[in-house]
Parts: sequence; structure tokens; C-alpha cells
Amino acid sequence: MSTTAPQVTEQYESSMPLDPSEKTWGPLAIFGNTSSAAVATWCFISGGFVAAYLGATQGALAVTAGTLIGVFVVLLASLPAAGRYGVEAVRSTRTIFGARGAFLTVILTLIILVGWNSVLMIALADASSAALVLMGALAESHAAVSAPIFAILGVAAVFLLLRRGNATLRWAGPVVAITVLILALWMGVVFMVRFGAEGILAAPALAPLPENSTNFMLTIELGIAGGLAWWPYVGGLTRNAKSTRTAVIPSVLGLGAMMSLVLVIGLIAALVVPESAGDPTAFLIGVGGPVFGIVALLFLVLANIGTIMVGAYSAALGLKQLPAIDRRISWPAAVLLVMAPVLIIAVFLAEPFMANYGAFITLAGILLGPICGMQIVDYYLVRRQELDVRSLYSMDGTGQYWYFGGYNPAGIVGLAAGMGTYLALMNPFTYEPVIDIGILSAAIPGVIVAGIVYYVILRAVPTLWASRQIKALSMSS
Repeated sequence: MSTTAPQVTEQYESSMPLDPSEKTWGPLAIFGNTSSAAVATWCFISGGFVAAYLGATQGALAVTAGTLIGVFVVLLASLPAAGRYGVEAVRSTRTIFGARGAFLTVILTLIILVGWNSVLMIALADASSAALVLMGALAESHAAVSAPIFAILGVAAVFLLLRRGNATLRWAGPVVAITVLILALWMGVVFMVRFGAEGILAAPALAPLPENSTNFMLTIELGIAGGLAWWPYVGGLTRNAKSTRTAVIPSVLGLGAMMSLVLVIGLIAALVVPESAGDPTAFLIGVGGPVFGIVALLFLVLANIGTIMVGAYSAALGLKQLPAIDRRISWPAAVLLVMAPVLIIAVFLAEPFMANYGAFITLAGILLGPICGMQIVDYYLVRRQELDVRSLYSMDGTGQYWYFGGYNPAGIVGLAAGMGTYLALMNPFTYEPVIDIGILSAAIPGVIVAGIVYYVILRAVPTLWASRQIKALSMSS
């Protein structure tokens, strides 16, 4: 008996799970791609948000702690199915939502990944135009026109790099990660030399709230939301790892440590150069002229394109979890489909989209937190770390995860309960707490409540609870 589903010739063009012989990524490839996913201009933007609430020491501790908490939850939720079974994150949610209900996860994942890619493409286009203006290579009057052109070029570059699938990611990820790490450390040294450790540590928060505990809580919440946002990335990338063990430490270092490093650089930039809002590009050009400007521009291009590339790969993989799409379109067409809305937003809707950045980042905590909570409970407590892979791909009504007409009411109610918990504690539009409950903030209670509600409903309904038993017939190959 075997739980291995039928194979296809090119794994990156299909929704099918990877065979062990196809899972070829070692620690360097996992670290490189998780790092290139995590490090981008959005870290500077979020660092600027942190500077509004806390100074360098408290801000660095809080945002790093929050990020690591979020990454820990994501790895518990999505890494087992991806690392052990070679299953992508969206597909693995069929156990909690049902074979049909999991289509909801496809939609949510696409919204979040397209949103992140749009943020990064807009930031890359605007920062590139501004950098060229500051270096004297572009007239200021042409900046507004050049930004959309940079966005178009960025989308084209991502498509060309990804059109052949994950083969590009395997070599490009480590190259981008190592280069970006060197450039990030260089930026940190420049700030240290320019302002000194005392100047950086003494810089006050820009617009703190009266209660420091609230400022600390909000910063942790920002870090948790950022960490939770990697849920679809983890499933898409770590399915290529040779084993689950191979992927754990590189994923923590890439998504947690590397992201925290650049978040802290953005925090420092915003504290000592408040007008930068966390983006050090203009400051670096002012200090070092065109030479520093070129280095900063290189960082922007590599970091953002690397993250967008991983996001587009995960989005295209998620899109192909829809059987009708998986059968009808090729891998290049799937990449084109997920990058098309990014192009439209970056070219035509950049300003209103970025005006709601704060609300968008909380979306990860609102939606992905409850999904993670239910997946953790489902995999470790309900399934006892055993999944029926064939049932994950069954749509004929006979699989273990068909439940009631293809829907698992426990997952739907659990998601609603988790989202409701978050919204009861945090206003996603003003990014202000509704009820201050300390450092747990809103995301983690949402994770916990969703998991509890899911488990209680599953135990209360015999038909749902029976799904934890893997039938021998469904395992036969």
C-alpha cells in the first residue's frame, strides 16, 4: 500500500505531489529561496511603521520576536504536509475545508500573494525612479512616467525567470540571498558609521502611543502578521526539500532571521532619518553619491524581484490546484495569469493601493492565522501526523476529505471564529487595539480560537471525526 499519488513528468507544471526523487533541494536552496522571499522593500516600509511606536532597542526586539512567532506558527502548519508528502499549501487545506471548500483557500492565497507582489512591484518602481532622479540620471519631470515603465519591466523579468518553473528558483534563490545579505549588512555599517551606536539607540520613536505596552504589543503584532504571511510561500518552496528536517532550520533562518535583519535596518533608517519612512535609498545617495546609489538600486532590484518571483511561483502553483485550470493551461500561462493583476495594480492603481498598506498587512493575521491554527490541530491532534494523499486529490465523492458534499463545516466555522476573534481585538483599518490583552495582541488569539472551535466541532460530529481514519482502500496504488 502507498499514499503516493500518480506522478507527472514536470512537477512544477502540475498540482500533483512531488515524488521523493523529485525533492532535490538541500539546505542552501531552501535558505536561499526563503531568504529571497522574505527580504524586500516591504521590510523597509514595515520598519518605518515600527519606528512610529518604538525606538531601536525595543523595536528590534519586538519586531524580531513577532516575526519568529509568526514563522514558527506557519512552519508548524504547512511544513509537515509539504516536506513529508510533497503537497503544496493550498492542497493541504482540503483536510480542514473539504475537497470543494478548499477552493476558498485558493482565492485567499491568490489575493494575498497578488497583494504582496503588487506592494513590492510598486515599491520597486517608485524607488528606482526616485533613485535615478537623485543620481541625476533621470529628470524629475519624468519620474511619474518612468515608474510604470519600471513596473512593466519588472513583471516581464519575473515572467522570463519563472517560465521554466522551479529550476530557476533553485539557483537564483541562493545567489539573490547572499548578495542581498551582503548589501543589507553594508547598509547597517553605513548607518553605524554615520550616526554611531549612541545616536541610533538614543533616537526616539516618531509617534508613540501614550502606553508603551501598547506600542510594544502593536509592534509584535506587525511582526506576527508578517511571519504569518509566509504560509503560502512555505508550502510552495519546502515541498522541493529532500526532507522535512532539511527544510526546518534554513526556513527559520531565511524567513525569520533574514527578514528581521532588514526590518531592523528599516527601523533604524526611519528613526535617524525620519523623512525616509524606513527606505534608506535617498539617504545613501546623499551620503555616497552615484556609487552608493547604484549599490542601493542593486539591492532594491535583487531583493524585490527575488521576493516577487517566489510569490508568483507560489501563486501559480496555488492557481493550478483548481482542476479545471490545471488541465487547461500551461505553467507559463499560469505565471502570466497571476502577474497580470500585479501589472494592472502597479501601473494604474499604485497610489490608492499603497494608501491601504497597513490594512493589507493585517489581512495575513486575519485570514492566515486561523487557517494555521486549524491545520496545526488537524495534523497533530486529529490525523496524528498521517494524511491520505489520494484523498487530497479525489473529487469523486469517495475520498476521506469529502465530508458533506465536499465541505467541512468545522473548517468554515473555525475560520469565521478565528477571524471574528481577531476583529474583536484589533481594528485592521486603523491598526489600533479594540481590547488590549497584552503581547498576544490579535493574531495569536485568532490562531488559538480557530483551532479550538475546529476541534470541538470535529469531535461533536461523528461523520467528521471518522475522517481521521485512513481507509486501506484509498491508500492502494
